[in-house]
Amino acid sequence: MRCILPILVSLAIGVSANAQTWEAQNHPNNGKKAIVFNGKQISDYIYSEISELSEGKAYVAKGGLYAYVDTNGNELTAYRFAVATNFRDGYAIVGDSSYQYILSSKMKVMLPKGYLQVRLPEQNMIIVQSQSGLWGALDMEGKLKIPTEYDLPPKVLSGKNIIVRKEEQYGVITEGNDVRFNCYYQLITNDGFAYKKGKYLRLF
Repeated sequence: MRCILPILVSLAIGVSANAQTWEAQNHPNNGKKAIVFNGKQISDYIYSEISELSEGKAYVAKGGLYAYVDTNGNELTAYRFAVATNFRDGYAIVGDSSYQYILSSKMKVMLPKGYLQVRLPEQNMIIVQSQSGLWGALDMEGKLKIPTEYDLPPKVLSGKNIIVRKEEQYGVITEGNDVRFNCYYQLITNDGFAYKKGKYLRLF
């Protein structure tokens, strides 16, 4: 009887200073994948997708839905997400077919409602896009900090310097949505220069 060995496909993922390896192993016949951690197969061939390992977690798919697992292959969430990303600094972006949310490392969905797009937290703020297509920001408790009224995602440089754009004109607000410079400029750079009618002016 001929034995066909499973084909080990290294995704070149999750290699750490301790030489830990996280790999997806393809079944030779049915296309399903199993998890191999540090050279040991820790799951059956049940997954259609296995992500790289990030912060001790990975997302895996069965069919079209994703869940998260730990380094033992234990499921940390149900298979409920149509969108999933790797964790970065304790947070990941997840979503259904319509909206996106932030998932914490404790597997808690943080936002009170879904948004068309969300960005990972920066400066203790979560940038979100409303159903109307406009952008704003929430704090880490999900409370609205910057109204969703801007053309582009607010660029958070610090608590007192957040570059925003409304009706194709740029301005600067604070994290409390106080206006420092009205949306009047054609461009504002990260180092505080504003451009208008061929001239540059330092704002901050």
